Amino acid sequence: MSAPTPAMTALEQVRALVTRHRFRCAGEALLQEALDQVLTEAGIPFQREVRLGEAGRIDFLLTEAHVGLEVKVDGGLSEVTRQLVRYAEREDIHALLLVTTRSRHDSLPALMQGKPVRVAVLRGGLL
Repeated sequence: MSAPTPAMTALEQVRALVTRHRFRCAGEALLQEALDQVLTEAGIPFQREVRLGEAGRIDFLLTEAHVGLEVKVDGGLSEVTRQLVRYAEREDIHALLLVTTRSRHDSLPALMQGKPVRVAVLRGGLL
């Protein structure tokens, strides 16, 4: 068994950080602000609203590990999957984390374009 990549390590660490945090906000924009604060307090370097060419704009990019974080409080599974596949096609994205309030998003594939994908479902949703 090979050692985990920096992207995989960061992906699992941030997923654990997000899932154990209790977010007290309403709506996607406020959830993004709360995630910004959680990542900042944890000392994780990131950029917000990063343009990924024609693939679109990802909500967060963990700059050292090249892990993309996308936040969704709405949207169907097929729509979210298409969006994440576009991000996974990018060479500068090594892994993806979907932060969502929708349990149906938990059925995303573990790999997209050969890159690990994880889902952090915020149990209990938002306020």
